[in-house]
Amino acid sequence: MTNRTTPIRLLVFDIDGVISDGEAQPLDLQLMAQLAEMNQAARQDPARPAVTLCTGRPGSYVEIVLQTIDGHLPGVFENGAGLYIPENYRFIPHPAVGNGLDFEAAERRLEAALVKTDRAFFQPGKQYSHSIYAYNPADTPALMDWAMQALGPLQETVELAYAASCLNVLPRGVDKGKGLEFLASQTGYALEEMLGVGDSDIDLPFLALTGYSAAPANANQAVKQAVQYISPYPTVDGVRDILDHFGLT
Repeated sequence: MTNRTTPIRLLVFDIDGVISDGEAQPLDLQLMAQLAEMNQAARQDPARPAVTLCTGRPGSYVEIVLQTIDGHLPGVFENGAGLYIPENYRFIPHPAVGNGLDFEAAERRLEAALVKTDRAFFQPGKQYSHSIYAYNPADTPALMDWAMQALGPLQETVELAYAASCLNVLPRGVDKGKGLEFLASQTGYALEEMLGVGDSDIDLPFLALTGYSAAPANANQAVKQAVQYISPYPTVDGVRDILDHFGLT
């Protein structure tokens, strides 16, 4: 859906593996300042591109990172399960989340089979979904099989997708692509005006929708095959290179 004559008006970044080196790693404050300057310029001149987030992180974490980059537009949290809206400090679920009863049943099975047996833990702070981390990182590839065995027939009520270091469990009908469409409906930005940047399988649904797409060098092979530009540099240096490549600096 790329139209090279369409200007980029909104940059949509994943966090871990893109604008950050991942969990428990320090933020690159120089990059954060550069993104904040872009958002400040966009508020003054709507023709300038703004920056927001599409991440698996909880809403509270998205709030903090948007504060760090002076973000004024909504950000997608929990892999599309909700939007954080800075303008009036609201956290709204995606309509597909529904009443959450099916997901609660799936959550109970996963907790009993994986968490209470000390094989894995849930990332704290999530309201509508879960990210499951293996206590032993070497077991991360096994998380999918463990989760499917635990869920049994409830597999049909959820979406399972890997990020770089965890397995994400989402209500059926929720993914980052659906989250991006929700963002577009709330902001008026067209998908073809967006540049999406991601690094793992969980990012593929939103990268397939943006008019422009890119990945840092650390992205997995599926993402590299899906995007228009692959930076030769990883994570934050890759983001700087991507900004240069698309003429956004």
